[in-house]
Amino acid sequence: MAEPSRRREGMQRIRVGVSGLVGVLLLVGLANVVVNNARRSEPTTEVAANAADNDEAGMAAAGAAKPKEPLAELGVAPASDDETAPVVADLQPDPNLRKPMDRAPAPAQPQH
Repeated sequence: MAEPSRRREGMQRIRVGVSGLVGVLLLVGLANVVVNNARRSEPTTEVAANAADNDEAGMAAAGAAKPKEPLAELGVAPASDDETAPVVADLQPDPNLRKPMDRAPAPAQPQH
């Protein structure tokens, strides 16, 4: 009776080992595909330099200034118009904060 159970245990160990090996090979293959796609999508330095030169020349020809909010132009962040933004009184800094605060306040003058 001991022989068939030992054989089954050995086959189970072989199955677990082979399935682990196949899993590692699949993970390595998937990582290789991801790395190759990332390399293909990166522009070469020469192409990137030419694109940057063309972009700067196009902006200079159009008379456009450099963007103040590149994230807003890409649509990642909302654009903020500082001129049209309402001023909330509660959010203004306290004018007393401009005074030095590292000394004790001067004693009050007695009133006669």
